[in-house]
Amino acid sequence: MNKPFISVFVLVVGLASVIGCSGPFIMLPGGALEGSVQPVPTDWSFSDATENVQLETRPSDPYSVNIWGVGVGDRFFIASGRGAEAAWSQHIAEDPNVRLRIETAIYELRAVPTQDPADRDVFLAAAKKKYDDFEPSEEDASKAVLYRLEAR
Repeated sequence: MNKPFISVFVLVVGLASVIGCSGPFIMLPGGALEGSVQPVPTDWSFSDATENVQLETRPSDPYSVNIWGVGVGDRFFIASGRGAEAAWSQHIAEDPNVRLRIETAIYELRAVPTQDPADRDVFLAAAKKKYDDFEPSEEDASKAVLYRLEAR
């Protein structure tokens, strides 16, 4: 690794420690999310105003990440572009109970993997609209895992 990268990494980790982040910090995973637990909404359209949401997995040892997500009516979707290789995706396979933070509100949910073509189409259309013409390559789409988040 080159020295500038290491210096920036050390600076970011140090800054995160000083700030006292419990949740994720930019690209670094965090622990338990802080916020106000809210009832699961019946309409997720308000989430369009928030580009990145935070997902907390592994309730026994909380692990949280920044992630893209889209709400469509009463459904909220997230996807792992790295498929089952992503740490958070592995955590969901072990325990589907997750927490989602949007702004300061936390929603206690269950992540359900879905291969339903209708869910895929709804997710892709919403992601394309929300994330400036997001269009995954065929290779990325083939290894991705789509999750529908539901009330526990």
